[in-house]
Amino acid sequence: MLRLCNILRTFCLAFTALTFVGVTAANADEIKSVKGMLQKAVEAGDEAAFDTVLAMALATWPDKRGVILETAEGLQASWMDEEQIEEVKVAREAVVAAEAASRARGIVYYLDPALWNGQAELGAGSSTGDTDEKSLSIGLSFNRKFGPAWEHDLDLDFDFARSSGETKRQKFVTKYEAIWRPWKSAFLLNYTELELDRFSGYDYRVVENIGVGFDLISKGNHKLRLEGGPGLRFSKFKETGLNETEFLGRLSTTYDWKISDTMSLRDRASVIFASESTTLKNALQFSARLNAHLAARLSFDVQYDSAPPLGTAAWDTSTRATLVYGF
Repeated sequence: MLRLCNILRTFCLAFTALTFVGVTAANADEIKSVKGMLQKAVEAGDEAAFDTVLAMALATWPDKRGVILETAEGLQASWMDEEQIEEVKVAREAVVAAEAASRARGIVYYLDPALWNGQAELGAGSSTGDTDEKSLSIGLSFNRKFGPAWEHDLDLDFDFARSSGETKRQKFVTKYEAIWRPWKSAFLLNYTELELDRFSGYDYRVVENIGVGFDLISKGNHKLRLEGGPGLRFSKFKETGLNETEFLGRLSTTYDWKISDTMSLRDRASVIFASESTTLKNALQFSARLNAHLAARLSFDVQYDSAPPLGTAAWDTSTRATLVYGF
């Protein structure tokens, strides 16, 4: 009777795998689903089901063989063939050797664009009638990880808007953040921001901040990190041409929520306590993936300055609808 139950369980899992192959072959998260089925087989102590699901996955996605084998090894290596275990070992050694060879190139290792993950963001709008309004927003972002310890992020954003023949918005912001992770859930960082805003009352503002951060949540579909530390802010006033240097303290939170396989939400909030003024910022993004490279994004940014230059507003908000291309 027990043997019959095992056979039926194996058949059901195999049927599930076949159904999954037929329905979701184009799904970008197929590896996650394969891992789930393998995990169920392990929890049930059913080696036959494990072998069946693994064989089906390898036959269906031969281009992801390495990832599938590594996933299976992490769940139950003792149920795998010796040849498969050796294949995983060789693949890992090849990755290490490739990384070492890449590092040996010196400065090229850090600048090679092929090793950076990037996104290009573009949005534009136009309306006619009672008001003639045109707007343009462009964004570029780059991310690169150097092994498990180092991560670099570079963001460049430009917003431009004209209404009834007059320029209403012209703003460029670039942010660079370097993170070093010597600990499991904590890290050190360097954050630099340059802001050029024609209507802010400043020629430029530069923030330089060093600090420490903590991964408060890093499991499942939710991630939350907190970072903060001291720094300096350099400002040049547009009307007077005077320069101002302020000591500051900066706190920032970044929250990521993977709502589904195709939808995600990110909210990044920060507060700068400087000697002359306090600045609050919040950037909220909702993204919906259209295909492997293209996504639609809706963004809402708000900024508050407690002591803005004369003739400028304390609050500044912007809303953008853009298309994002990942490369």
